[in-house]
Amino acid sequence: RKMNMKLAFEFVLVLAALHVADSFSAQRVTRSNGTTRLKSPWATSAPVRPNIINLTVDKSIFRTSTSIFGTADVSEDGNVVSSITHDNLADKKILVVGGSGRVGGSVVCQLLRHNAKVTVGGTRAESFEESRNRWKSLFPSSSNFDDVPFVSLDREDETSVANILNKAKEDGQGFDLVVHTAGPFQGKVKTPNGVIAACVENGVGYIDVCDDYCTATAAKTKYTKKAIANGVPCILSTGCWPGVSSLMAKQLTQSVLAKRTQLTPADLTVDFSFFTAGSGGAGSTLLVATFLILAEESLTIVNGRRRSVKAMKEYSSVNFGKIVGNKDVAHLNLLEAASVHDALGIGNVKTLFGTAPGFWNTLLGAMAQLPSTLLSNEPIMEKLALFSLPIVRVVDYFAGATNAMRVEVSCSKDPSVNEMALYAHENLEPCVGECVVGFCAALLGDKVSSGIWFPEEAIVSQEDNAAVLGLAGVGAHTLEVQSDDGLRVGDVWGMKQ
Repeated sequence: RKMNMKLAFEFVLVLAALHVADSFSAQRVTRSNGTTRLKSPWATSAPVRPNIINLTVDKSIFRTSTSIFGTADVSEDGNVVSSITHDNLADKKILVVGGSGRVGGSVVCQLLRHNAKVTVGGTRAESFEESRNRWKSLFPSSSNFDDVPFVSLDREDETSVANILNKAKEDGQGFDLVVHTAGPFQGKVKTPNGVIAACVENGVGYIDVCDDYCTATAAKTKYTKKAIANGVPCILSTGCWPGVSSLMAKQLTQSVLAKRTQLTPADLTVDFSFFTAGSGGAGSTLLVATFLILAEESLTIVNGRRRSVKAMKEYSSVNFGKIVGNKDVAHLNLLEAASVHDALGIGNVKTLFGTAPGFWNTLLGAMAQLPSTLLSNEPIMEKLALFSLPIVRVVDYFAGATNAMRVEVSCSKDPSVNEMALYAHENLEPCVGECVVGFCAALLGDKVSSGIWFPEEAIVSQEDNAAVLGLAGVGAHTLEVQSDDGLRVGDVWGMKQ
């Protein structure tokens, strides 16, 4: 315990040093009225990021409320049925952009497990070889890692990605799907996404793990019409959260609305709670994304209106099942608050997050109080992430990498509404791969229509939602449902594949 507190104290000292350095390195600027002020060189180098709280969303890029909730087919034994299975992945040619990273590597391993033909795209072949050696050490019984080729590409350059797609097609090995696992992550709304641009233009299905709502909606706005015209299905923001979390919310709200026709989505409240032990095995890229999120106030939806609250400030205790137990969580600005409101029309939404050991929560709360000009400066956060990574790895060794999600649905108009779904996995890294691959199986099974969709829009029917959740839950140690309406585990999570 003393060692953990010492590490936390040293980490805070680093942050304080950065803040002090910001003041000492500030430049004196003369105003037009002759007075002067201090201007931080970091603040000038940080890009202006869109504010999700005041974001104006074009509703035409979302599915209509009448088409987003589908009905369920039920088999004789009472389980929902769907054609979405891991068999849809067999022999499919899939390009994983960013496959050398932690998230990408997890997706690669899960795709290979289900007999997909995988190619990794990235910038450095050396990083790929290091990752391949790591996969071999993690899965010594697997023999197909040597069969995975590497192609060099620039994910921000549409031409670079298009050349890879076209060459594969000319060689008779055209890709069936591209999975973008290098984001786009926080703060990339103005950064070109050459991967989705090339896929939409060249007719190749696309999936990504984008965790930034402004970036995702910008892509929806820019590419939806062309994707529909070219017959290209695309799913943004897949994975565990966001991704599976949104489908959990959809399953519960769909059940409530089907049994209470007097209610509308706007009457419902959806509370998301997330827990990750340590960093969950995150690499430096995900640490940077976490630091950038702390620069933002947390979005909540109250009676259909956007409201902001301070991030990581006020904690409450949430139960994540018998294995994970009670954990402290606080507001954090996560994508689901906006997407579930805009896509499903839910009237009240909040997103809470917590980590362990406990001092990590304290540290995140302290960081959230630092100037946003510092936290939103990506180059500085990249340096901090690289510096802190060895410390994070030490803590992760003791804390583990458990990941858990809890979604609750209630209604102030009808107190009898009390639905909950719970998911927990012992290791975030394989968890992400299992979740992303579930969405891959849906798209390759022709269950996603042409267009640019969030997960809760892409997977329409109740049985298909359950099928994707079933695939995502193959490695989970906890899949639970609590319902006052008699909703069963199989109704939400389908049949485990």
